[in-house]
Amino acid sequence: MRTLIYGYDPICGWCYGAAPAVRRVAAEMPVELAMAGLVVGARVGPAAAMEGNVRQASERLRAVTGRAPSEAFYAWMRAPGAVAASAPPAVAVDAVRRARPDAALAFAHAVTEAHYEQGMDPNDRDAYAALLAAHAPRIDLPDLHDPALAEAAFADGRALGVQAFPTFLVRRDDGSVAPVPTLYDGAALAAAARAA
Repeated sequence: MRTLIYGYDPICGWCYGAAPAVRRVAAEMPVELAMAGLVVGARVGPAAAMEGNVRQASERLRAVTGRAPSEAFYAWMRAPGAVAASAPPAVAVDAVRRARPDAALAFAHAVTEAHYEQGMDPNDRDAYAALLAAHAPRIDLPDLHDPALAEAAFADGRALGVQAFPTFLVRRDDGSVAPVPTLYDGAALAAAARAA
């Protein structure tokens, strides 16, 4: 059976926009997460410094996907000490992916949606408690700020060459991997994955 490989980042606005389409594809084929790190290295910094760019991009995001960040998200961005960084939420998602692969996609969507809709701080380990209870109970998250765990979380996506988010690939029955167009309509994305 074909598998959609979803090049995903937990704090990517376009991944937030893509969530409904990816859910639609997951109803008919397996979806595998591949993280590679959007906000890493020199990109990590105060969230407030990025607010203008995010607000500008959100207009296009809403036009294309029908989704955009909430005011709670922007309030988080402006909060003292708020840091934009992909590694901590990626470590959380990877912990679930390794312990409960069947719950990984739903948990990943829940993390991104809690961040963009409720202003959840993805750097705060305690902020994941309700999401874990709903999607992967009994999983105890590791240190979200451990660089080695972040590198492990990003290994699969980097090996696949994922550099943009979202990126869609399909793994065919013979094991080969082919690109899939970045589409935000679920039916169109599913059709493209089947045809790739």
